[in-house]
Amino acid sequence: MAVLAAVEAPVGAIAADGVAAEDLVADVATLVSRVRAAGRDAADWSPMQRRSVLAALDAAMGALTAVRGDVLVAEREAGTWRGSGDPTFEAWRGRTSRAGTRAVLTQVRQAETATQLPRLGAAVRDGVLPVEHMETLSRVVAAAPAPVRAALAQEDHQAELLTVARRVDAGAFGRAAARLVSRLDPRAHERGHQAQRAARYLHLADASDGTRISGLVDRMAGHRLRLALEAVSPRPGQDDERTSEQRRADALDVLAEKVLAMPQTGSGASVRPHISFLMDAETWAGLRALREIETTGAVSEDAAASLVAPVTLEDGTPVPLSEVARALCDCELTRIVMDADGVPLDIGRGRRTYTGAQRRAVIARDRGCVWTDCAAEARWAEVHHIRWWDRDDGPTSIENGALLCTFHHHEVHRRDLDITREQGPPGPDGRPRYTFRDPRGRPVATPRAVDDP
Repeated sequence: MAVLAAVEAPVGAIAADGVAAEDLVADVATLVSRVRAAGRDAADWSPMQRRSVLAALDAAMGALTAVRGDVLVAEREAGTWRGSGDPTFEAWRGRTSRAGTRAVLTQVRQAETATQLPRLGAAVRDGVLPVEHMETLSRVVAAAPAPVRAALAQEDHQAELLTVARRVDAGAFGRAAARLVSRLDPRAHERGHQAQRAARYLHLADASDGTRISGLVDRMAGHRLRLALEAVSPRPGQDDERTSEQRRADALDVLAEKVLAMPQTGSGASVRPHISFLMDAETWAGLRALREIETTGAVSEDAAASLVAPVTLEDGTPVPLSEVARALCDCELTRIVMDADGVPLDIGRGRRTYTGAQRRAVIARDRGCVWTDCAAEARWAEVHHIRWWDRDDGPTSIENGALLCTFHHHEVHRRDLDITREQGPPGPDGRPRYTFRDPRGRPVATPRAVDDP
């Protein structure tokens, strides 16, 4: 058909030798003009015509991409761009084309791969290999060490890649290329994996709008994480309007809850780490008002009178009503009796290790590691016997317990320190104040004064 001929003819002209640059520009402009005009009538074409044109356009895109790569490399090597004031060729091209530096890096990488692997480059130029396959291959080749790139250029390896490329899509082709690279140099593949692991990190930042998560893991860890998220995030039902991003976020929360509920999950203390909500008796009695607010957004005058201190986490952070209601559907409740000064009373268990209820009582009082200025959170802290169990025959009681992070717990035992819970008002943070002394009675860590900032 006429449109197909219009697509194919200029491509051949571009590939021909001895064509002036001005003629190439004119040919490309003519091609674009004719195809743009013809494309407006695509709805009137038969399915066979549309598919023929799409195939021709794909071939033309490959040829044009290859030619653009040739011109880009020639311009870079000529160095005539240096007078523009741009620091790199990619920056100059990104600015002048308005495509941006990242897009130019991709274009140059494709051109270099086509030069290093000429059979693959020719396949793109001839329309046999889609541009997307070359982009996937170029990422694999760019990350490979120089000896592997040289090995890939061998005729048999290029033929192997081309055979696979004719059968599979770009994603599968990229994985096949990666397998070939790994086969050529397994030690380099292992070094790359270890480099990925060395660069791993995970940031959790609490902000006013929620907790922000950012990080980087190696490909294997990422694969395991993706499978785990998919395992706890079944195919959404018809009424599930969550985005994929929201479903992944919910799946991550489910994973955390499942791990915390596993019997073998431990925090270094005698009870598994769970989320603890602190609630006084008045708030417990006012749950009707909490439910009323959640369901209607309003509260009656009688219910308002019963609203008291909010439910909080161990560190004092208030808990949303919906989370309280959800937890109360399926949670373990522990009653901790407090005296008039807000000190948990001993629940009396004559044993060496603290029970879960005792540990929660100590957490309710200390809220975190009691070492001066230590910010370690309660969830991973350990309960230490102030009067040591083995040294002083101290009882396993709430009164004799103090919350310490793992590091400071080791320090207390390593340095044979004595701990005293100070009498009187709490410290500036509302927590009990503790003093640590060495065997000679000299203070090692002393609490801040009540009026300290």
